[in-house]
Amino acid sequence: MKSKPFALVLGAIVLIVLFAACGKPAETPQPAAEAPPVAEAPAPAAPAEAPPAPAAEALPDTLPADLTTAPALNTYAVDLMLKNVPPNVFSSTTATEEEKAKARKALALAVDAYGKAIGLYDRNESFYYGRAQALHTQFTDTKDAALKEKALADLDKALAINPNHSPSKALKEMISK
Repeated sequence: MKSKPFALVLGAIVLIVLFAACGKPAETPQPAAEAPPVAEAPAPAAPAEAPPAPAAEALPDTLPADLTTAPALNTYAVDLMLKNVPPNVFSSTTATEEEKAKARKALALAVDAYGKAIGLYDRNESFYYGRAQALHTQFTDTKDAALKEKALADLDKALAINPNHSPSKALKEMISK
């Protein structure tokens, strides 16, 4: 009879799913035991001062040496930008000088990472687009026209590789205004 093994397998699957959903196996209820009287615990003393906040992750001065492939460099640059360069950091009235300094350092590292990635593989429009984004953000901070021109040149290269790369088209249109 084939239905009995099928039922056993189905039952085992249901039990596995139930155990996984609960996170722990069911416990057998135990009879309640009387708890011994507990002496009143003294109130904890208030701390003298709050523990210090963890230090912000410091950015290195140069690219890590273990970044030896174009995808690794790209991932590193994207992470730098996402974690350290808030949108509109240089035009925001609420951004602190510390945040701006961290963004400047992250942008320089990102430009270096994208440049190294392009040196390893120059046929990826995303590398050019990422570097153009970083260069344009540096331009918004410094107003150095050379950075704007480099960003536009990178966008031209990205569009030469893939004329349909819509992020590059949009950024080029925005920068060109």
